[in-house]
Amino acid sequence: MKTSSNSSSLVFRIVTLGATTALLAFAGCKIIPDASVDPTRYYVLNGPATADLAVTHPTGPHQIGLRPVELPGYLRNHKDMVVRTGANELHFQEFALWAEPLEAGINRVLKERLLSTDAIGGVITYPFSVDTRRDYDVVVRVLNCEGLKTGDTTHVARFTAAYDLIATGTSGQVVVRRTFTAPDQAWNGTDYAALAHLLSEATAKLSEDIAANLPK
Repeated sequence: MKTSSNSSSLVFRIVTLGATTALLAFAGCKIIPDASVDPTRYYVLNGPATADLAVTHPTGPHQIGLRPVELPGYLRNHKDMVVRTGANELHFQEFALWAEPLEAGINRVLKERLLSTDAIGGVITYPFSVDTRRDYDVVVRVLNCEGLKTGDTTHVARFTAAYDLIATGTSGQVVVRRTFTAPDQAWNGTDYAALAHLLSEATAKLSEDIAANLPK
């Protein structure tokens, strides 16, 4: 009887151990989460198409120095694209990011677009060489570069910038000071690639405004 009891106890322990192992294995499958897809997307401002650049040969009379673009802190200190929902309320889009510093992207597009105008023969970016000729320096201060919610379901792309044209040489005189506001462009509020494209178009219009206001 004692031997039978020991055998039964051993069988019970084996069965119990097997059941526990199976439960732990099953639980382990549930504890490890499924791999998730990273929803983050990165965007850049786009300049002229490659075909346009291939036929661009700057021949204008002016040599321009392009100083670093200045941004307000809420744009300079975040990679997140911004949607403004009121005069004082901003939403930072944590999964829609600029792939480069926004000031660098605006500076790049401005240079490419300025070179494509008839008024400009060359664009030099900061830092400037002391022996490089510049007729005017351009200082751009971006005031808005974001999406804007205008109604319950309506949005636009909003871009505003102030700029100075400064005569180089000994005078350093500001010869032009303007604030440029691009026409608001309708945006659906969710397509951030479209928003980046609309802001690129607004930057292009800024370059056209700068070129058109160079002293004759």
